[in-house]
Amino acid sequence: MKELVVYFCDDTIEIIYNKKVIKKKLESVYQGMVVDRTKFMESFLAILKKERIRSKLFGDKIYVVKNVYFQPSDLYYLESIFADLGFIKTIFLDIRDYFDEDYDYIGIFKDYIVFYLDKPVLLDLNYFKDLPKLIEFFAVYYHKYVILFGTNKNIPSIHSDKIKIYYIDHYQDYITQSLLKVKKYGA
Repeated sequence: MKELVVYFCDDTIEIIYNKKVIKKKLESVYQGMVVDRTKFMESFLAILKKERIRSKLFGDKIYVVKNVYFQPSDLYYLESIFADLGFIKTIFLDIRDYFDEDYDYIGIFKDYIVFYLDKPVLLDLNYFKDLPKLIEFFAVYYHKYVILFGTNKNIPSIHSDKIKIYYIDHYQDYITQSLLKVKKYGA
């Protein structure tokens, strides 16, 4: 049985199945969270049907990338959605497992930013426009370097004189590429 992995980002769902990434923009997803259960379930089933992901998949397990800002209630919400879709078990993959422990990561997306610190910080970019200054604000919490990834097209142009900032070559699809390369979800 092939494994099905789901990653939520911005207003999209990225499905990793059979060594392929299926990326769909959904009205029911906002800032990496499902905001409309019914619309999401309808869209998800339509994607599975369109992509010919077999119905024998149902009754099996599904893997969901758990972002650091997910609360226990968010995990329960996702578990109940996928249970209602027919999956027996929802297994959450910690996004931090795809990061090198020697660095600090910041996810910068279309309209939000996530600081992967000891205590995660999620900020809406509608209120914070100066990204270098915002990154510098958290400087006391970084260890060595700051690594940027995410879907924000401005990532390569973010620089600071106070902090060493780098970005991953394939910053826009870092997580999905990591999921394709390293199977940390075989349990």
